[in-house]
Amino acid sequence: MTTSILKAPSTFIKKNFQKTLLIRSYFRKQHNSKPSTTVAPSVLNKVNVLGVLGITSALVASYLLVNSQGDEQVKPPRRESSKQLPVLNNLIANPESYIPRKAKDEDLRKQYNFIKKVVNDCAGAVFYLELRDPNIKDPETGKAIITSNGSGFIISEDGWALTNAHVVLNKPQSTITAVMRDGRSYSVKVEDADMNIDLALLKLETNDKLPSLEFGDTGDASVGEWVVALGSPLSLSNSVTVGIISSVDRPAEELGLKNYSMTYIQTDASITFGNSGGPLVNLDGNVIGINNLRLTSGISFAIPVEYAKKFVENSKLRLQNITTRKVDKVLFGLTTISISPELLLEMSTENYNIAKDISHGLLVWKIIPGTPAYKCGLQVGDIITHVNGIPVKKPTELYNFSGSKNVLEIVVINNGKKKSVLLHPN
Repeated sequence: MTTSILKAPSTFIKKNFQKTLLIRSYFRKQHNSKPSTTVAPSVLNKVNVLGVLGITSALVASYLLVNSQGDEQVKPPRRESSKQLPVLNNLIANPESYIPRKAKDEDLRKQYNFIKKVVNDCAGAVFYLELRDPNIKDPETGKAIITSNGSGFIISEDGWALTNAHVVLNKPQSTITAVMRDGRSYSVKVEDADMNIDLALLKLETNDKLPSLEFGDTGDASVGEWVVALGSPLSLSNSVTVGIISSVDRPAEELGLKNYSMTYIQTDASITFGNSGGPLVNLDGNVIGINNLRLTSGISFAIPVEYAKKFVENSKLRLQNITTRKVDKVLFGLTTISISPELLLEMSTENYNIAKDISHGLLVWKIIPGTPAYKCGLQVGDIITHVNGIPVKKPTELYNFSGSKNVLEIVVINNGKKKSVLLHPN
């Protein structure tokens, strides 16, 4: 109670001081005055004045003293709860056990950010493909302009790689460059292709050891499994999309494609233009498919890895045959691929002038310098329709003439124009 009085505000003192003045009479009446009249106040009673002043002084002094000490009061130390004491004692005894909040968050990121690990392991082997037409120059720089692009990935450290066939075959006269994630670029040669399954085997011209990806096991993909698609969609190099497998054996017939024997991996990982030819990998970093096409948002397709394995094996056999036999008796120094409706569609959409009456033929997409095919004037991009008046539809039909010693008359179409060339086998 004493404390509360001492801590009373100044209004408390003022109020009680006035009350005291009202209780006591400090005025004297003159003896001879009328009862109803009063005179001017006289001198205050000394005792009353001294008493009031004393009380007032004491209250003011107490008030000032208490307020001056209040700011200096120290709050008593807070007692730690019984639950906190063991934790504090443990931290004092083992300071290395303290983990800041930020460190805990980083630990969670390392533990659960599995996509980042896959990207770090695989992205170095994925490249961006630039196709340039040497006949079309940029007016400002004078360099050949980029006419098409795509993606690919390395399958061996000596530079062998895979992509989609339509990425590199729809521009037969173009030069191809692979741009790696670290900025290095290499010239690319198309060594083999198969438009039926839309795969092409590439060779990067380099002596460097390059990072490569491994194929996953055949049939190892399963519905609901997380997958990562890597590539360069819409010319945005080094892009990554994530999703799950929706189907592992979607028939080509359901997609309106004519290669009915094929099946595709369906995924909701985004695959779009420019992303074609890149790898579809599982969380182990193994290739389970090759990005191929997109039907609509959330529905994309990849070529299963078993097709890629078979294609690479067959390509090795064909390349071995080329290197172990005389070129002029096998392919005359050129490599061709069968014309298909899909290939014609790709070439027409790329402004390649295709004759309307073409229904068959062989597209020339590689010529070895110094060979009979090179000397007779054949060019990359020519479409061979007849040899000695006989229609040719498959490369094997061209091989049948490889043993001939007579001059061959080859009818070709280039940019809609028909011409004949004479090829001397020897």
